[in-house]
Amino acid sequence: HFLNRMNQKAYGNAARRFGKRIEVVPVLEASYAGRLHYHLAMKNPFLDLAACNEAILNCWTKSRWGYNEIDVQPLYSFGWLGYITKSRNIDGWDVENTHLAS
Repeated sequence: HFLNRMNQKAYGNAARRFGKRIEVVPVLEASYAGRLHYHLAMKNPFLDLAACNEAILNCWTKSRWGYNEIDVQPLYSFGWLGYITKSRNIDGWDVENTHLAS
């Protein structure tokens, strides 16, 4: 739901008509308390970082599962991908919502 909103905000009607989507690697994880949450590595489709942050906050809070905990950070190294894929199994990797450029 969140990614549908982000794709619409970034690409407008092209998201629906032509399937244009943001490049993203989502990983679903459970906290120690058992609450499910997502980690995402996402390519910025907007002109600047501020516009991207605003879209993320707007789309996430309007999504069905939008908790008030949102932490948006720029990706400076590929260490983040190692962190979000730290599990020994890939059960949390949301393959269906992963989109990488061809």
